[in-house]
Amino acid sequence: MAARRLLGAGELDPHLELAAEAGDVGAMTALGKHLHRSPGRWDRAERWLVAAAEAWDPEAMYCLSRLYWERAVWQPNGEAYRAGSVEWCRRAAQAGWFEAVELMGIKRGISAEERELWLRRALEGGNRSAMTGLARLARERERPDEAEHWYQMAIDHGLSSVRGELAFLLLDQGRPSEAEECVRREAEAGSWEAAGHLAAVLRELGRTQEAATWQEKCDARRARDTERKMPERGASDRQAPPGDLVTVAVTALVTTAVVPFIQALVSKAAEDSYGQARDLVRRILHRNGEPDTTAEPVAESVGDEEPGLLIAEDPEAGIALYLWSNASDEALRALSSLDLDEMTARRPDQGRVRLVWHPATGRWHIRGE
Repeated sequence: MAARRLLGAGELDPHLELAAEAGDVGAMTALGKHLHRSPGRWDRAERWLVAAAEAWDPEAMYCLSRLYWERAVWQPNGEAYRAGSVEWCRRAAQAGWFEAVELMGIKRGISAEERELWLRRALEGGNRSAMTGLARLARERERPDEAEHWYQMAIDHGLSSVRGELAFLLLDQGRPSEAEECVRREAEAGSWEAAGHLAAVLRELGRTQEAATWQEKCDARRARDTERKMPERGASDRQAPPGDLVTVAVTALVTTAVVPFIQALVSKAAEDSYGQARDLVRRILHRNGEPDTTAEPVAESVGDEEPGLLIAEDPEAGIALYLWSNASDEALRALSSLDLDEMTARRPDQGRVRLVWHPATGRWHIRGE
């Protein structure tokens, strides 16, 4: 018997909570993210995100940082939350979570040297906007040549919206003709943003009548652009799914064959570098039924598919396995080395055994009830 749930706003999946209570770090993170999005549940979200973050889950660290930042804005004791936000974002970035790396590059309250470090890492990771961040940071540090270099790099890589900032940098350096040239070509080509930048530059140069003409063009073009995008936005809103959905597929599988199932996973891990073992878990999640370990293997799926959580429980043997569809090779390798007979013999309290992978220690934790 199996059950799958898609969580909506305000709704909690008991199986996901069960997995989190059992110590599954991925479930803790998913549950914390869901509670963060649910009104009035920030305290519970913090509990689970802290637990997962302290278990060295980088996504949980990043989500906890975002939660603390929101609490800093909306709740008393804001400075403590703000400091906590910076610290957990830093830890997530150090652990390799790229969104945290990007965010650290624009964080306030840290040194310019640290911001530069994270901006350069974000750039190395493919974030073109980091060039703009490096340019702005150079301006703050009164390094105009360096700022000009990064603004020009950003423009060369398609970020033309920074032309206005470069134009004002050139004005500050006493280079008005270059400043005007920087934005005029795109303004004449029809860009409303560039038209607005040109109007601002012309005002600074005292050419108020010409500036007013370009400001009128900017306003008219922007209005047309907004009007054109309105139907697209409306269609997008109509197609959006109702509620704040958290796409965690949770399948609770009650079976009398958990040990054979684990053995089948282990055999598939030995056959094909763990890909077939992950595919077996995904087939169960998609089929929403009993495991068919004899089914023909298919190629390991790739892309943006969200991972799912499989809870396989054998009431007679008293064993429950918590396994994610994107389980690492390390987790599957460690699972294959478990002595299942010994495991059931030395259960912590002679009650039910719960097998939960713990990434921080690189071990399967055997939890009892």
